[in-house]
Amino acid sequence: MDFADLGRRLLGDCSEEESTVTPPTLADALEEARQELLQAQRYYNQVTDDDLIEHAIYWIKASEKRYTYLLRKARNEDDQ
Repeated sequence: MDFADLGRRLLGDCSEEESTVTPPTLADALEEARQELLQAQRYYNQVTDDDLIEHAIYWIKASEKRYTYLLRKARNEDDQ
């Protein structure tokens, strides 16, 4: 998707067929969250500036929260 396509979608200038988006499955969302957490951890290990270290810590914490939420949601779905 390019910027022109994004602009059309945001402004509502696309057909119904183009605007149909399939939500990701829970398994897909879990894998995406896991990958994001790993990326945040790698970023933390690479940065040296104090401000970037702080940013990396916030990113890790946010990623952990999202991943934990999705894991809890998956467990609850399995229990039902």
